Amino acid sequence: MRKAGPSSVSNNLTEGESSTTAVFHRQMGHKALTSASGFRRTSWPNHPSIKMGGKGPRQVLQASAATKGPRRLTEVPAETSQHQAMEKITATINANLLQCCVCSGPLTPPLFQCTKGHVSCSRCCPADGYLDDEVECLMCDEPETATRFRAMEHILVGMRMPCPFRQHGCAKMIPYASVQAHKASCVHAPCHCPISGCTGYGSKPLREHIRQDHPGVVRTIISPHCLTPLRMHAHEQARMVRLGDSDGSPEFLVIVGQYKQLGRMLSVVRLVDESVVEQDFKHRIEVVGNAGVLSLSGETLDAERLKEPYKASPFLFVPNETWDSPEGIRVFIELK
Repeated sequence: MRKAGPSSVSNNLTEGESSTTAVFHRQMGHKALTSASGFRRTSWPNHPSIKMGGKGPRQVLQASAATKGPRRLTEVPAETSQHQAMEKITATINANLLQCCVCSGPLTPPLFQCTKGHVSCSRCCPADGYLDDEVECLMCDEPETATRFRAMEHILVGMRMPCPFRQHGCAKMIPYASVQAHKASCVHAPCHCPISGCTGYGSKPLREHIRQDHPGVVRTIISPHCLTPLRMHAHEQARMVRLGDSDGSPEFLVIVGQYKQLGRMLSVVRLVDESVVEQDFKHRIEVVGNAGVLSLSGETLDAERLKEPYKASPFLFVPNETWDSPEGIRVFIELK
């Protein structure tokens, strides 16, 4: 094996440049000469400085700084060099830099950038410009051409982000372009509770959340196809209703929400989870007041996990004058 001459390359590469060089070597499949300065020089397999002998794994030559004068080359297993080439970096970046200049949403390819630096995502560019790789910049006061921003597209393709719900137990690393889709389907996403004042909970079904975290909610058993009276108090925010007295009977939640400081809105949802058999139910609610009877009939919606804040639809509006009765409110409910 020949001795390598003194290294004339100074160690002035930054960490980012070193990582880029390592990836380049892995993709090209070349061997690399590593000097004591940390700089790698590309070398072909038949380079005279490498002795090709035997049928074992090829070696990568690495300079040693143990002696003075001309540096001697020592052998490093090729597996070590490949491991170094595959190393990844973890960086922190301002999230605003990954937002579209037009809609302020996340950048989704194809991306376009004008000469003034405005970056537009695929949602803010006309589809006709995709084939020509240029569109009109919507941020410039005067017409300005924006061309395909492929460099940023390559960066986004290689980016992986931790799940936004990692504090709730999700350990997945998500491609940047798939973060929004993952958030909508992640089983660890925090859920919303329809009961006013509840700040939310983990990924368990709403049925289990009501049982465990709202023990103060009154539970009532009623019979199907029967208009059953419920004596509710003005402070009640929900009532659990079971259609039958068996453990597997369908359970419903009568929700009491505030409506613009003018009154209450009553709605009904069926509490379900993976063990509940699919079945359609209808409900009817009546509230008897001094002014008469208020009534609502409709299909009953199923609620397993609420990924968004609960919005009652449809609901029965009850004015404050009726709801705030000191002796309680007469609410009738029928389920079938």
